[in-house]
Amino acid sequence: MSRFKFFDEEEVKGASGNDSATNIFNSNVENIPKQQHIEARYRCEQLNTTKVEDHISFHCTTKKQYHLQYEDADKVKIHLEQFLYKINPEVLKDAITATEPLEYSKENVAVSLSKDNHINGILNFGEIQKKWNDFKPELMKTAFYKSLLQHDFKAAESFINGGDTEFSTQENLIKTYEKSFFFHVLFNDYDPWIDREQKQRLKFFSQIFVNIPLELELTHGVIDENDKFVEIMTVGKLVKENLDNKLLEEQYDKFYKPMIEYNFTEYNYEYIIRRVVDKKTALIFSAKANLKEEVKYNYQFITQFDLKKLD
Repeated sequence: MSRFKFFDEEEVKGASGNDSATNIFNSNVENIPKQQHIEARYRCEQLNTTKVEDHISFHCTTKKQYHLQYEDADKVKIHLEQFLYKINPEVLKDAITATEPLEYSKENVAVSLSKDNHINGILNFGEIQKKWNDFKPELMKTAFYKSLLQHDFKAAESFINGGDTEFSTQENLIKTYEKSFFFHVLFNDYDPWIDREQKQRLKFFSQIFVNIPLELELTHGVIDENDKFVEIMTVGKLVKENLDNKLLEEQYDKFYKPMIEYNFTEYNYEYIIRRVVDKKTALIFSAKANLKEEVKYNYQFITQFDLKKLD
């Protein structure tokens, strides 16, 4: 049984009159012919902001437009059509400009999906890997890379080695997609109707501290519903038992206290994603994500993400 209704062939049998109790992802649909090549176009905007004592020290806005084509319930082609960005301070723009062609190559991808809607394979991996290898010599000719090479050879070497690692295996490249909010919002298991034996855990690394793994416990719930749409909210709660506060404070004293002067306070992480899902197709109609990693009162890294379906 597919996650998406437009790939099912049978109608809901024995459905109750209570729509909120109906799992829109796993309902059987009847008298609807199995369709192919379902298409959707999305636009998204992401704002990353760094605040020091509520004063903005860095902000970057990226806008992207994607075209999606579902060839089957478990196969989808994603094509990045447009990529726009603004960054302050502008000196950091050179790195994005230098790697912009790679963004289009990497996000022109065909993937396979698991039953719980996670990416489990890259169908054109060889093609994307070749594009990275072809792009490397061009990247090394850019003013950004030449400047990096001149001022910090190890950083330049690490930059290329990082790309080699990222494109070395499907597993590594899938991890890159999972870090992208567009892929994270669309291709994930956010089904609130599943009776899970234990709550999902999301694992990743801190963006404030170096090599600090984080873990969030995820909860999904329906917060609004009408005849056409259902709104699902996912909330992540920081698992603090696994955090070494002494290590966090040591890094804070080294990297941030010389600038901020105030002592380490309290570390926290907020994670909220709201998805509005079309009940007829189970496709996401719109979504908003708000994330905040912070040392309370002192330092914040904030991400705001907005997604909307165009057609």
